[in-house]
Amino acid sequence: MSSLLFPTTPEKEFNICLVGSGGVGTIAALVLEKSGRARVTAVLRSKFDIVNEQGWDIESVDHGRLKNWKPSRVVPAIQDAVFGPPQSSKLGSFALPTGASTPYEPAKERYDYLVICTKQLPEKYDIATAVAPLVTSDLTSIVLIQNGLNIHLPFIAAFSTNVTMSAVSMIGSFTEGTNKIKHIGPDMLQIGPHYHAGVKDSISLERTQTFIDLYCAGGAKECILAPDMPKARYEKILWNGAYNTVCALMEMNVGELQRSGARENLLMPIMWEIVAVAKADGIEIGKEVVQHMAYRSPESSTYRPSMLLDREEERPMEFEVILGDPIRVARELGVEVPVMTTIYELLKLVNWTVEYGAPRDKLRNGLRSEN
Repeated sequence: MSSLLFPTTPEKEFNICLVGSGGVGTIAALVLEKSGRARVTAVLRSKFDIVNEQGWDIESVDHGRLKNWKPSRVVPAIQDAVFGPPQSSKLGSFALPTGASTPYEPAKERYDYLVICTKQLPEKYDIATAVAPLVTSDLTSIVLIQNGLNIHLPFIAAFSTNVTMSAVSMIGSFTEGTNKIKHIGPDMLQIGPHYHAGVKDSISLERTQTFIDLYCAGGAKECILAPDMPKARYEKILWNGAYNTVCALMEMNVGELQRSGARENLLMPIMWEIVAVAKADGIEIGKEVVQHMAYRSPESSTYRPSMLLDREEERPMEFEVILGDPIRVARELGVEVPVMTTIYELLKLVNWTVEYGAPRDKLRNGLRSEN
């Protein structure tokens, strides 16, 4: 039972709730705990029982090998992370402790930061509504470590007096088996505030810089301030909109795409379409950025991006926020994006087979039986 409570000493400055503790989220939780200034409540769903009992086994390029690691507290659902009496019988009779005082306010029950690392599937669920019980008005800062273009908009609409920031993450990290995290690519983040009328810009910047300081103190490879977050998101979509999507569509790894000639004939045309959308949206992306994104990985790379892993595991893919959003912006601004649109429509078909078609093993068996 005691593992479900925060340790009473030493007192730490910040209470952080992290939703989405998969490959990326678990490394983020580890980094924040290692800062020595934060205690993390991680919301787990399917993995709760085993992680609560055994912790995570982590192999990390940044942090080495850790056996049976877990953050200060793990809970099975969002309602169990809410301050007050626990909602789940799995948590016994313990309530969350009163939070430490922070530079922002005296001690009380609250989260200073809510870090969201879930997959972005807006067609399936409204994550801003789901996490509302975890947000204290005017205080809790929301950190989105997620893919997509305009992912901040629902949170600014829902929490108009709270700081919202997002992070562009370049990391290779994924779950393997029941409770193993393999972190093979260094944790490199650009984090920037999304300025809006409900919060003074100076406060948004201050809270963002504090989070960056925490993340740097925890041993991330790199965590820097992005002065122009919308531009950083467009630049990340250069890679995700090309490599992530086509790898998933063709079931090929990054190196295979490059060696096959797809980089020049398919991936870079997608990138140039994204550049055109960004330009129409008021954001200039230089040729050197396209060149870097296209050639940043060697042709020998065996990296399998997240959408490919999702397809292989028959999970929903993030094609709506990675391609759907820029395509919708392109339509509004009158930009033609035929290559992106074709890839997007093909991914919709693949996603349909994952969600509604016959499971792959049954399909293969059926095909064999007909031959």
